Amino acid sequence: ESWDFQTCSLLVEQISMSEDSMFPVRTWTREWLENHCQNRFGVTPAPYELVDSWGFDDLVGKTNATRILFTNGLNDGWSVAGIKEDLSSDLVVVNFPNGAHHSELAYQGEDYDTEDVQLGIQRIQTILRDWLAEKKPP
Repeated sequence: ESWDFQTCSLLVEQISMSEDSMFPVRTWTREWLENHCQNRFGVTPAPYELVDSWGFDDLVGKTNATRILFTNGLNDGWSVAGIKEDLSSDLVVVNFPNGAHHSELAYQGEDYDTEDVQLGIQRIQTILRDWLAEKKPP
């Protein structure tokens, strides 16, 4: 239920099912989502609220966004919507070619993860260490 509410409020996802999936066929429409969300939760989806409030459309070429690290496990279906290339020296991307959903959060060490995940985690640690060192008081 909480995931459904999230999809009805700020994290609107255009998910549909085809006859090739194991789920019943359903074509996604905004009208269907708005009706579903009103009937179930009494809310209207706000698909651009996070983009607008966090300024994601303004990231490129702007100086007000710094030290944001984006990660993508490229075997994760959600990665198609991810930012795949650095936007600036402070808006950095780490891609995991063999990574899955949350590979960067579920890191278990070299005995369990692929080399690219290990290298990506090392890169993340270096980036964060450097950013923190820059802000550390003398």
